[in-house]
Amino acid sequence: MANKPQKQNKVKASQIFGDYIVMLIAPCIVSVMYYGTRAAWVVLVSILSAVICDMAASLILRKNFSFRDTSNVFIGVAIAMMMPAGVPFYVPAVASAAAVLTAKIPFGGSHKAPFVPAAAGFAIASVCFKEQVFNYTESTADKLLGAQSLGSLLANGNSVQLNLGNTFDILVGNISGPMGTGCGILMLVCCCYLFVRRKSALLATAGFIGACVVYAMLFPRINASVFSSIVLELSAGSLLFGAVFLITDPATLPKGGISRVIYGAVCGIICMMMRAVGTYEETVCFAILFTNGFSPVIEAVLNYFGSLSLTKGKGALKNE
Repeated sequence: MANKPQKQNKVKASQIFGDYIVMLIAPCIVSVMYYGTRAAWVVLVSILSAVICDMAASLILRKNFSFRDTSNVFIGVAIAMMMPAGVPFYVPAVASAAAVLTAKIPFGGSHKAPFVPAAAGFAIASVCFKEQVFNYTESTADKLLGAQSLGSLLANGNSVQLNLGNTFDILVGNISGPMGTGCGILMLVCCCYLFVRRKSALLATAGFIGACVVYAMLFPRINASVFSSIVLELSAGSLLFGAVFLITDPATLPKGGISRVIYGAVCGIICMMMRAVGTYEETVCFAILFTNGFSPVIEAVLNYFGSLSLTKGKGALKNE
């Protein structure tokens, strides 16, 4: 009987990561369309690294390895989608290995990890291989702005005059950047799918995007209209991808609805502040990892004030 709840949690986690993998099929297809078969090889290398490392760790720790654990596939694909198509193969391999060995295995699996493994793996790769992770010089012949990504453009305080044509290019991901995260329209479709499957998880996404929009309005990094600031900030790097696939991680989300909105908003503010003052053009994974540590705190504080107000309410009823 004691093992029954744990088994149920594993099945539930498997189903959730299965949904994520289904959602990632479309970004993978778009990546191959834009960057050719090399994008598929990057994804395959990243997945194999995550699976092999999990199998090796299970063997060393004498634990049963389950092929039903789809979190390894999700980790591999998610990390690959945040990489440039021309990245050396060893970079996503190291990132996926780091995600599994530092953020998943030590905590008993993805359904127990206090930090999002894919975010941890990408953050480690960003620190160790900064030049490779943010190098978009390959496969950019037909891309808007050439090899310059929106993230680097904003980091340098430069802007692009938006019109119908280049706005469409930006929304469909026809820009230099991570190979599977730039298509805003596709991220919207993924949100719709997630709404059907786990709509409560989108409360964190709403809080995150809402905070990013407000921050872009109040503290623009470019001398342009409010609309341009919002569109460019949301479309740059892996921000929308992180809002859909990483911040909704089931193990790190607070349980309460209000807690999730606040959790997402805090993450969004931290992400935008890091973009403004940090040395990396994409900071969403760092912001998510930082906010993961605050998840229990946010929920505990809200529960405390909720119980306090409830106690006061009961006292008022007694006085009446």
